[in-house]
Amino acid sequence: MATAQSIKCMILTLRSENVIVPAAAIAEIISARDAMDIANMPDWYMGKMLWRGVNVPLVSFEAAGGEEVKRINLNTQVAMLYSITKETDYPYLGVIISGVPHETLFSEEQIKVDEHAMESEINPMAAVKTRINGAAVSILDLEAIESMVSQAEGTKKLRP
Repeated sequence: MATAQSIKCMILTLRSENVIVPAAAIAEIISARDAMDIANMPDWYMGKMLWRGVNVPLVSFEAAGGEEVKRINLNTQVAMLYSITKETDYPYLGVIISGVPHETLFSEEQIKVDEHAMESEINPMAAVKTRINGAAVSILDLEAIESMVSQAEGTKKLRP
C-alpha cells in the first residue's frame, strides 16, 4: 500500500498573495539592513545587502508582477534563499516578504494547478499558480529568479 508523500514548504506572505518554496531552499529569514540601491536596475531589483560576507541581490516578487512596491526600510523582511545553479555570482538571493512566513507540509493531493489562473499572465518569478486546499498560491521559480538577476546585472559567471 503506497503512502502519500509530503513536501515541507515555507509559505512566504506577500501583500497581495502567498508564495511557497521548498523549506530546504530557505537559508534564513532576516530583517533588511544597510540595503544598497543599485542604479539602472528593473523595479523588481530592490538592491543588495551584505549578508554572510556576500552582497546578496534583493528582489520583489510583487514588483516583478507589475505591482508598485515601497522601498526597503528597517521593517522590511527578507527570505534568504540558496541559489540552485552554479552559473551565478551569488550563493544566495533575497526575496522581500511582507508577513511572517510559516512552515507546513503539503501532500501531492493538496496541490492542484490553478487552470483558471494559468490562462492569465503569470508572474515571471513564479513556476506555476496553484490551489492548495482551495487557497491561491504561487510556487517560486528559483531558476527564473536567478536568470532574471543575472540578466539585470549583465553577468553569468561560475561560482567558485
